[in-house]
Amino acid sequence: MAIAKYNVTTDNRLANLIWVDGSSRVDYQYFGDVLAFDSTYRKNKYKRPIVIFSGSNNHKQTTIFGFGLLHDESLASYRWMLENLMEIMCRKKPSVVVTDGDKAMIKAVSEVLPESMHLLCAWHVEKNVTSNVQDDDLRGLFIRWLYVDMTTDVFKSEWEQAAEDYGLCQKRWWCQMYEKKEMRASAYLRDKFCAGYRTTSRCEGINAYVIKFSKFSHTILELVQCLDMVAREYRNKEMLL
Repeated sequence: MAIAKYNVTTDNRLANLIWVDGSSRVDYQYFGDVLAFDSTYRKNKYKRPIVIFSGSNNHKQTTIFGFGLLHDESLASYRWMLENLMEIMCRKKPSVVVTDGDKAMIKAVSEVLPESMHLLCAWHVEKNVTSNVQDDDLRGLFIRWLYVDMTTDVFKSEWEQAAEDYGLCQKRWWCQMYEKKEMRASAYLRDKFCAGYRTTSRCEGINAYVIKFSKFSHTILELVQCLDMVAREYRNKEMLL
C-alpha cells in the first residue's frame, strides 16, 4: 500500500511532503540496512529540494525507497522527513545512512537515527572537491583518500604533508573536510558495509534518471508523477538485468 504524508505552513500552504509506494516499502524491509538520503536536486517549478531515498538490493542494483519534497533545507524539515520515513517503514532503522553532507541533514540524522553510522556519498564529495580544489595533484590526493585502502596512520601522515605542501593548515574548507574524515575517507571505512555507496556511480545514476524525466516547469502533481516513473524505470531495469 502506498503512503503519503505532509505538513503545512502557518498560512496553510504545503510545507513538506513524503510518499512511498507499496513495492518500495517491501524493498526497504529487505534491503534497508543502508539508506541513502540525497536532497541536492531542485529541477521543479518551485525550486524546492527533492529528496530521494535509495538503497541497494541483493543483486547490487539501486533500489528506490521513496521520495520527498522539502519546504526548505532546515533542521526541522530534514527531521520531519526522516521521522515520517521511519514511521512509514514500520520503524525499521538503517545500520548505515549515506548523505550528501549538508550540515542540517547531518544534524537531523544524528537526532533521528543516533545509532546509525553516517557516511558521505563519494559522488558528492568528489563534486565538492572539484569545486574547491584547482590543483590537479591535490585533487588526485583527495581521490586517493576516498578510495585507496590504507591505514589511518598513513592517511593522517599524507594529510599533514599535503597541508604543509599546499599551505592549507588555516583554510576553513580544508579543516572542515578533516573534521568529516571518518565519514568519507577509505582509511576509516575499510571494514564498513556501504552497499556500493562508496563509489560515485550509484548517486550519479539516480540523478541522471531524474534529469531524464523531470522539467523545470513541473507542478507538484507532475513532479510526483515524474518521480513515480523514475521508480518504475528502476524496477524495470531490475527485471531485465
